[in-house]
Amino acid sequence: MKKRNILALSLCIMIAIGLMPLSALAANDPFRLENPANLRAELKWDADGQPYFELKLDVPQSVRALNDKIIADYAAIDGIICDQVYVEFDYKYADYDWNEGPSHVWTTTAYLTDFLDLGYFEYRPFDSSKKYDEVDIKSETYHFRARFYVVWGYVGDFISEYTFSGYSNTVTIGNPAYWSAASSWATPELKQAAEAGLVPDILKGADMTRPITREEFCELAILLYEKCTGETVEVPANPFTDTSNPQILKAFAIGITTGTSLTTFSPNELITREQCATMLFRAIKAINPDGDYSTAGEKDFADQKHISSWAVEATKYMAKIGIITGNTAGEFMPKATTTVQKAAGYGMATREQAIAMSIRTYNKLGK
Repeated sequence: MKKRNILALSLCIMIAIGLMPLSALAANDPFRLENPANLRAELKWDADGQPYFELKLDVPQSVRALNDKIIADYAAIDGIICDQVYVEFDYKYADYDWNEGPSHVWTTTAYLTDFLDLGYFEYRPFDSSKKYDEVDIKSETYHFRARFYVVWGYVGDFISEYTFSGYSNTVTIGNPAYWSAASSWATPELKQAAEAGLVPDILKGADMTRPITREEFCELAILLYEKCTGETVEVPANPFTDTSNPQILKAFAIGITTGTSLTTFSPNELITREQCATMLFRAIKAINPDGDYSTAGEKDFADQKHISSWAVEATKYMAKIGIITGNTAGEFMPKATTTVQKAAGYGMATREQAIAMSIRTYNKLGK
């Protein structure tokens, strides 16, 4: 029995080691690197008509601080010598493996300092011999991911050791299946949103007819805000115990959303149509704080009495500028008011409704 227990314990240890990230196994690593966050990609064309992907990501403060420390003194960490922090971008073309397939990019690595100075990385999948007017870059799917690394060595030895962060999220662009299901009325606006880069990764490939969660809406709203303003929201300190999603924290920082308590966010909780309209209204006010948000004279919905008092201003304004509309009976359906309605999902905002509202907002404010 004792032998069997020892074998079982050994097997558990082996499994645990196999599940650890490589950086956790490297006991000699003198530091840790946080993962890049919020990787995003946008298809662009240069002055010569050459298509390329502009890659951006959020750099954790700890990684910035380490890079600054190394730049100030390459021997700042006792006993070792470091090169600067690098950011490495991997690409995946169609059904090829990572970093394989037709691509003419010379390098997918840059000094973090250079990346921060420029604000983005250019990935160029075609060389200058291509006739760009004959290239449909959207006919294939491109995937990208990123990580940080530092090359270092012990004093008096070669600089040949590597410390890597984990990978960022994987971002897909080109001609992916942006949704697995969608209503016919929503398809045109879903396509517009996809072409404008307003479908967050968390929703790509999803059933768009399903209700949207608080986490999904925050990702959608922050993507809209950053597209419209051209600004990247800084990730604040995290007050929540049930999420570390940087997009949620950004939305919280600029007032788009609040927690469900002082320490919880409830990321998987579904939102109602009036909650969706209110949070998007806050996003609009954050994008354009000097706008005219008066709603005087705007007519009521047929079910106005069921709209919560805190949602009245938002729903009226969103109706005024054409972001939301009622059904054929003039009802907004803000939320369920009976047990039967709750059971049927009445008044819940769907993913396609939220995306449609987002692209309508972008068409009014972002272009």
